[in-house]
Amino acid sequence: MKSIQSKILFVVIAGLMIITATVSTIAVAMTHEIMHKDADRILENATQKEAAQINDVLGDVMKSSNIMKHYATTEITDVDDIKDADFRNSYIAKAEAMFAEVALSTSGVEGFYMRIAPELSDGKTGFYKIIGENDTVEAMPVTDLNDYDKNDKQNVGWYYEAVENKNGVWLDPYRFPGVDGELITFAQPIYVGEALIGVIGFDMDFSYLISRINEIRVYEYGYVSLLATDGKTRYNDTPIVNSENPQAESIVELKNGMFLVMHADYKDIQKDIHPMLKNIVFAFIIVFFCAILYTVLFTRKIVKPLKQLTAAVEGISKGSDVDDIPEVSVKSNDEIGTLSKALSNTYAQIKEYTAYINALAYRDSLTGIKNSTAYTEAIAEINREIMTGNPQFGVLVADINNLKETNDEFGHDIGNNLIVHTSKILTRIFINSAVYRIGGDEFAVILKGEDYSKYRSLLEEMDEACSNDFVTVCEKNIPVKVARGVALFDSEIDNIYEDVFSKADHAMYLNKEESKAALM
Repeated sequence: MKSIQSKILFVVIAGLMIITATVSTIAVAMTHEIMHKDADRILENATQKEAAQINDVLGDVMKSSNIMKHYATTEITDVDDIKDADFRNSYIAKAEAMFAEVALSTSGVEGFYMRIAPELSDGKTGFYKIIGENDTVEAMPVTDLNDYDKNDKQNVGWYYEAVENKNGVWLDPYRFPGVDGELITFAQPIYVGEALIGVIGFDMDFSYLISRINEIRVYEYGYVSLLATDGKTRYNDTPIVNSENPQAESIVELKNGMFLVMHADYKDIQKDIHPMLKNIVFAFIIVFFCAILYTVLFTRKIVKPLKQLTAAVEGISKGSDVDDIPEVSVKSNDEIGTLSKALSNTYAQIKEYTAYINALAYRDSLTGIKNSTAYTEAIAEINREIMTGNPQFGVLVADINNLKETNDEFGHDIGNNLIVHTSKILTRIFINSAVYRIGGDEFAVILKGEDYSKYRSLLEEMDEACSNDFVTVCEKNIPVKVARGVALFDSEIDNIYEDVFSKADHAMYLNKEESKAALM
């Protein structure tokens, strides 16, 4: 007949085997589920990051177009001015010179054009220029608008689609006679009052955009697609890798209406996580055998630790959050204590990894400040506050001047130093507000608290800090020049956060233009 001690040992050992196996299985399954969700988040963040870089290029073209639109509309006070041949010729000549200067400083631009409405002149008044080798500007034949039906998108779609849209519009890729390759264009009409003056626009080399897409790498078996505005037609020819494993997919719409799509193998994303899972299983196995040895020697001391282990297992089996799972803590220097520490270390690893993933998701890797993902969530929160109340906040938009020229002359490392210096100045001055890097050289600060009430003095302090700061390269000091604009929320005229941002962004561009004018 077996002794009670043997029975207890049998029950305890059997129970430990079941509990350890259950904890191990559930912990591994729970960890795998968390990693699976994090894989989707990682891919989404990667897609957002790459899309933001592409949107920077598209956004630069749109900003350049807005600069020319501002010039084109402010130079004319009355629509009858353009009907005068002498005025018209002088006006077009000035616009052509300024267009060339703006186009040469905008990445990816292949050509630019300005066309006067045929109702105010003839169908060929205006110009179309392309940028050749060594930044030479070459004139191209001008399409006679009167020779084509307005529905002919191939030849005159760039004009009539912009006119019909009454605003800036990106067109699908097309071919223009005499220009190699396909182009995408951003065209927008110009008005004086309600009267249409004409259409201006910038052409981008579509292969420039495709090459940037094809340079993106998505792990070992992933691939990237650039889809047309219909969400189906695929433009780029990056090889699609067939994988037998489940694929994660993330889609982001670009500023020109196209879609950037990333595909990645889940196992590809999680390959660095598998060793951790093996270590977890191995740790449970080692701890299990230690617990058995301890149980044989001290059966009476097992009851309390078993209760704690059971509570932890119940928490896991119910799908509780990691932070809600009760800690297993036994004050003893034996195998049960080791088991307690191993379980605590396991959950600590999961918490640490979750915190690491969140840091990647919401922090800018270069500056350490909040990134565009965190900025998007902040905007959503503010818009919710606007719907339910009358929050006090302001927006500061800051843009580094001449960053592209600095990159071209001294390299991207120096340009990155300018970005880091700017972020440090903003975080040092606006200590009560969140600072975000929302683009390559663009920052946003959501002003609150004392920063909101004292924004004027802080703005002066920021200007002084920028004027006294510089980056040194080759014994040359490169100043930190930042254009900035501020706008405060006004519940009577602002409906959403974006209304305030638009005012601040406009003020920033006026400040940038003032800085340029001061240097001329």
